[in-house]
Amino acid sequence: MTLRVFKCPFCGYRFRADPEKRRQAGEAKITRGLGASEPAPAGHKHTVDLTCPNCEQDFEVEVER
Repeated sequence: MTLRVFKCPFCGYRFRADPEKRRQAGEAKITRGLGASEPAPAGHKHTVDLTCPNCEQDFEVEVER
């Protein structure tokens, strides 16, 4: 478990989360900039939506594949 510190782009609140673990557990939706039928490039990173615990706004962060 690797916690990372994130700053909400909306309210500036700082909090800790482990987006890689959420992605692996399937608890977070994963979005990709490419079409679903296209394979991801070798260095491509996924983005995971996080929700700020202070203002409850969703924002995206990059995670390793």
